[in-house]
Amino acid sequence: MGNIGSTSTWVVGGPVGLGLAAYMYDTQIRDRNSQNTKNRIPELPEEVVDRIQAYLPVSSYFRSRTVSKRWHASLFAPSFFEIRTQVHHKEAWMFILSYRHCRNWSYAYDPTFDTWHKVPLSFLPPDFMYPTAAAGGLICIRAYVDGDQVLSVCNPLLKNWRELPPWQEDRIDPVIGIDVNPITKEYRIIAVGSYESGAMTEVFDSRCNRWTATGSLPRKMSFARSAFCNGLFYCMTAGPPDALLAYNIDQGMWRVVPVSRPSFLWYGDLVEHFGRLLLVGALRVDQRFEGVRIWELRESVAEWVEVEAMPDRLFKEFYRKGKMFYSFQCVGSGSFLYLHVKKTPRVLMCDLGSHPPTWRWLPSSPTCTDWSEVSIWGFAIDPCLSASI
Repeated sequence: MGNIGSTSTWVVGGPVGLGLAAYMYDTQIRDRNSQNTKNRIPELPEEVVDRIQAYLPVSSYFRSRTVSKRWHASLFAPSFFEIRTQVHHKEAWMFILSYRHCRNWSYAYDPTFDTWHKVPLSFLPPDFMYPTAAAGGLICIRAYVDGDQVLSVCNPLLKNWRELPPWQEDRIDPVIGIDVNPITKEYRIIAVGSYESGAMTEVFDSRCNRWTATGSLPRKMSFARSAFCNGLFYCMTAGPPDALLAYNIDQGMWRVVPVSRPSFLWYGDLVEHFGRLLLVGALRVDQRFEGVRIWELRESVAEWVEVEAMPDRLFKEFYRKGKMFYSFQCVGSGSFLYLHVKKTPRVLMCDLGSHPPTWRWLPSSPTCTDWSEVSIWGFAIDPCLSASI
């Protein structure tokens, strides 16, 4: 398990990474033993270095940027971002954070190396401890300061953060969502009260650094699972009556999506997957849990269509062999869905990018004293580390 920011270990991928490490070692030896030799190998051109670095996985950047000021600066240069976009897709990491102690306990799963990285959030003030949403390399974290709720945004890899201006309405545990523009890196955050019908919705825009009050909720939202998909912020409320709500962030308007929940659905999470809105939920029939299913919203036909089911043998493990079925979390990150039953230390991954989809348990999760306080968040890490706050 690596510690992001540590220089004790190099992580390199493939022959390009090995070649880069070999070149660095060879250059150090030559500099040490042949200072005045005319036959020294000249430094590689900047474009070549940028192209080599572009092939490395994200976890390598935190080591390579300590090599020199030039390498550090190159990781943030527009030219490097263009090369990286050409040769490498974004890497999707999944974060797990302690809900009340995220400053001291936060890890990220790196599917490229099938390993966990420790990503300390100790740079945050002590009061910021409640993660609420994540997207595009950014995490929203709440705090209670002098009795008031305060919202911050941080980039956990660059270790920078900012406190957002206060919202206009008093809110008790609002539903929070964040949407990051993949091109401009600008972001918008939606906050809607979770206990009052008719509560006003507010949207924070990073371009103008302020909250704007928009449309009110069409019905009470006592509890909600939410996800951004194709410019819409979807919330599934826990009734009665149950409803799927959609908020158009550009128009500032809510609407009720005319679709019924799947039969026998006990609990579920909304997940965005490459422009598709998925519902991942547990089935309960005659007081018995029968499985976990994945549905896709087909609004044109006003229904949830089942697209995948958790294999029975894995469900028996996921279900804890007949013990009480605690609610679970599901997040999407790249091609993967990550499912975590609360109060347990294991995470199950479904790769929807393979045909057929494959399921497997992740490597042993980091040790935690109280897994009932752990939340999981997934998002694609920006390859240029330029997710701005």
